[in-house]
This record gives sequence, C-alpha cells and structure tokens, in this order.
Amino acid sequence: MKVTGRGNVPAAGVGSVALNVTAIDPTAPSFVTVYPSGAARPTASNLNLAPSQTLPNMVIVPVSPNGRVDVYNL
Repeated sequence: MKVTGRGNVPAAGVGSVALNVTAIDPTAPSFVTVYPSGAARPTASNLNLAPSQTLPNMVIVPVSPNGRVDVYNL
C-alpha cells in the first residue's frame, strides 16, 4: 500500500509513518502485522484479535524506499 504522497504525508523524505489500523468483526482468531514493503515480515503483530471483536491500534512503521507498507492478516 502506497503511503507517501497521500493525505498529509510528504511524497519524499519519509522514514516512517503513524497509521491507525482497525480490525472489525473477525470471524476467527487472527492477527495483523504492518511492515515495510519488500522487507521480511516480522514475527511480532500489531493487532491480536478474537472473533467478533473490533480493535484499533496506532502503528508506527518504517516505509520502504518506494514509500510503501505491507499489511499481513492471518
């Protein structure tokens, strides 16, 4: 997901971004991890979810050189 050059985020010179990640009503236990695009996915998660839960979390994540982050959901 491209995050630089959107909203109030500059198009260049960005090392990391603060994102509000919210999961709504999962049907099974799950987790979400946000990390720089192209990097190895970390073993730590940003959200851990139970079924039928709505859970927000602020995430500070580095961006890739092309201004992107990946979101993994299991």
